Amino acid sequence: MPPGVRELTVLGEFRPFALIAEALDGKPLDDPADKYDYFLFDPQTVREDPDSGPDASTSGQCDHELFIRGNKIIWSTGSRVHKRFTLSSTVIMACWGRFSQKSEALLCVLQIESLAIYSISGQVVEIPLPRTITSIWPLPCGLLLQQAAEGDFSTSVPSTSSSLSFGASEISRLRKETGQSPQNHYFLSGFDNMVKGNTALSSSHVILKNPMEEPQLIYIEERGKVNIMKDFDERTIWTSDQVPLMASYNKGKMQHSLWVAEIHSSNLEEKASSSSDIIPACVLPKKFLFRRIWQGKVAHTAASKVFLATDDDTAPIICFLLQGQKKLLSVRLQTIEINNEILFDVKPDMSWSIPAVSAAPVTVTRPGVKLGLLPHTDIVVLAPENAILLYSGKQCLCRYLLPSSLGESQLPHNLKLSENVAFGSDVKIIGLADSIEGRINVIVNNGKIFRCALRRSPSSSLVNDCITAMAEGLCSSSYNHFLVLLWGDSDSSYLSKFDSSVDSEWDSFCSIMMRMCGRFKGSLAEHSASASSSSWEFLINSQFHRNYCKTNSFASIFSSGSLDIQELGHQQSSMEAKLSGESSFYSELLTKSLESLHAVYECLKLNNLRKWDLELLSGLLCSIANSLGERSYIDHYVRDFPALVEKVGTGPDSLSWKTPPSLFRWLEISLQRGYNSADISDLPSLVCNDESSV
Repeated sequence: MPPGVRELTVLGEFRPFALIAEALDGKPLDDPADKYDYFLFDPQTVREDPDSGPDASTSGQCDHELFIRGNKIIWSTGSRVHKRFTLSSTVIMACWGRFSQKSEALLCVLQIESLAIYSISGQVVEIPLPRTITSIWPLPCGLLLQQAAEGDFSTSVPSTSSSLSFGASEISRLRKETGQSPQNHYFLSGFDNMVKGNTALSSSHVILKNPMEEPQLIYIEERGKVNIMKDFDERTIWTSDQVPLMASYNKGKMQHSLWVAEIHSSNLEEKASSSSDIIPACVLPKKFLFRRIWQGKVAHTAASKVFLATDDDTAPIICFLLQGQKKLLSVRLQTIEINNEILFDVKPDMSWSIPAVSAAPVTVTRPGVKLGLLPHTDIVVLAPENAILLYSGKQCLCRYLLPSSLGESQLPHNLKLSENVAFGSDVKIIGLADSIEGRINVIVNNGKIFRCALRRSPSSSLVNDCITAMAEGLCSSSYNHFLVLLWGDSDSSYLSKFDSSVDSEWDSFCSIMMRMCGRFKGSLAEHSASASSSSWEFLINSQFHRNYCKTNSFASIFSSGSLDIQELGHQQSSMEAKLSGESSFYSELLTKSLESLHAVYECLKLNNLRKWDLELLSGLLCSIANSLGERSYIDHYVRDFPALVEKVGTGPDSLSWKTPPSLFRWLEISLQRGYNSADISDLPSLVCNDESSV
C-alpha cells in the first residue's frame, strides 16, 4: 500500500528566541562578528522527576532553548527568558546531565580550562582541567570527558542535538589568550591528583560520577581482557542520557563502534571479598568499563547524527545518519533483564538501512508511551528526492508536504510570520533539525527555517486512548497492519489537512476499523464461495482421482488433461489456503481489537466526564462485534445504550458466547462478597497488566 500524503502544520518561522532577547538588551540582530550556537530540548529533560507531571518551571508544551554566545548562556522557555549565565571564559561545549537516575538535571559547561556545573536552583561547582578536554557527553551515571592527546589540538568536536559545541581547534588559541589568570577561582577537586599519574596521561576518556569527586579512568573489555581506554583516535560521537550507550568513530580504522557502559568490581574489591576483613561495599572502588557490542566499517567519515528510535516490532534501534552515502543505518538492540538489571546487546544480521539526506527522531504515532526505559520514537527522514517521510521502524507510513501558502491568519497560537509565505514548486526542503516530540525545524532552500508539527494539536483523546490500547493489545504484525492502513488512508480529512475539525479524527479512525471489518467479511464470502463447489468438481479435485489417473492404463491418453486438472487442483488449493489465511488474520486482528477497545470502554464507564466518548465508542464496538458474530458483546453495549438496537437490529447468529469483561460486575461482587470472591475474568486483560497505559 503506497504511503499517504499529509500536510505539515507550520507553527511559524523559526529564529532562536535568545536573539530577540539580545536585541532587547541593545545588541544588533545581525552581528556576524560573534558566533553563536543553540539547541532545543524537551521540558522533560530538566524536571526533577521525569515520570511526574510538569512543574512550575517547566510547564506548558513550549520547547526550551539553550543559547550560547561567547561566555554567556541564555536559557529560554518559549518566548520567556528563564535564566541567564555569565561564565569566566568562552564556552566550548554544553549539555544537560544527571549524575544518577534520581538526581536533578545539571547544566554542564566545558570551558577552556575548567568545567562548570550548574544546578537548576543556581548552585555552581567549577572544576579545573589541567589537561585539554575536547568534549563532554552525558550518561545515565555521570559525565563522560574525552581527553586530547598531549599536544593535539586539531581534534574536531562533533555536536549533537542535545549539546552544543565550538571547534576544538579554537581551544589552544583560547587557552593561550586566557592563561592562568589570578582572577579565576575554582572549587577544590581531585582532578589534579588523578592526572598526575602516568595512567591518566594515557587515558583517552574519564568519567565524572559526582561533581564533588575525582573523575575515574575508563576501561574497555576486549577479547576477555580489561585495559585502560587509551585509543585517542576513538572519538565519541554520541551518548545517551537514558541508557548506558556510547557510539564512537575511529578515523584511522574508518570504523564505527557501539559500546555499553558497565560497572565492574575492581581488583581491590575482589581481594577484600576473599579476605577476612569486612569492608562495606559502598566504599570500595568500582571499575567503569565500556564493552563493545557492535562495530562496522560502514562509512569513510563519522556519522553526522546518531539517535535512538523504535523498530516496527517495538525493539529499540540505534540509527546512524551517513550523509556521504545518503542513507540511514539502523542497528537493532537486544535487551535482557537479569536481577532487575537491563543488559544491552546487538542482534546480529538484524540491521537495515533506508535512503536519507537528513533524519531525526520524533514522537508521532504513540505520544507519551514508554517501552521499558525508552519512549516510543518514530523517524522522520528527508529522502534524496526532497520528500519528508515518516517511518515507524523500517515501515514507511506517510509523506509530508508543505502547505501551498501560509498567512498569519492560518497560524495557530497567534504566531507571526515576517510576511505571507507561498510554498511554490521552486521551494525545496534541504534539511531537518531540532526535533522535539512531534515538532521539527524544516529548512528550505531560500534560507528560511519553519517550525512544523507532524501531529496536529489538539487531538482526540478518545482516538489516542483507542490507538494506545490497540498498540498494547495487538501483536506487532497486527498493529503494524492497522498503522499502515491508518496512515496510508489518503482520504482521511484529519490526517491530510492541518486545519480539519477534531471530530474528523474519530471519523478517520472509525473508517479504518470498518474497512478491516469489510475485508474480513469479504474474505469470508470468497472463502465460502470457493468452498461450495459441485460434487463433480470435488471428485475431480480429490486425491483419489489424482491417484487413479496415475495407475489407470488409460491415463496416458488423458495425460495432458490430467496434468491440467492436477495443476488446476493445486491452484484451487493455493487459493483456498490464501483466502483461509486472510480470513484468519482479520478474524484475529478484529478479535484482539475488540478486546482492546472494550478495555477502553470499561474504563470510560468510570469517568462521568466522558459520557459522549463512551457513546461514540459503543457504536463502533457494536459494529465490530456484529462483524465477528459476538452477540454477547452486542447485548452488553445495547444494555448501556438502548438506541443502538436500531443500528444493529437483531444481529447475526452468535458465533461465540464469550461473556465480555465488566468492571461494574467485578466491583459489585467485590463489594458484596469480598475481593477474593470476584472473578478475575471480569477484568479486561489490559486493565490487569501493571505496565498498561489503559
